[in-house]
Amino acid sequence: MFKQLKKTFNNPRQIMKVTKVNIDGTLNVSSASGGSINAIGTGTIDTWVYVQEGRILGVAADLPHSSIEV
Repeated sequence: MFKQLKKTFNNPRQIMKVTKVNIDGTLNVSSASGGSINAIGTGTIDTWVYVQEGRILGVAADLPHSSIEV
């Protein structure tokens, strides 16, 4: 059980924006900080999705947000 819990914390779920739908069924997604990856799953361009371990988990709400630097 500890191994499962540890694995969960090592691979956090991220909210990323779909930037491109590839012909091989993958999506290019980018984070608010500028990083991008290819992920497996479904989505449409300019939507926010939950991504974990390179997989699309589902659509995330498109809520207003702001970034604060400390």
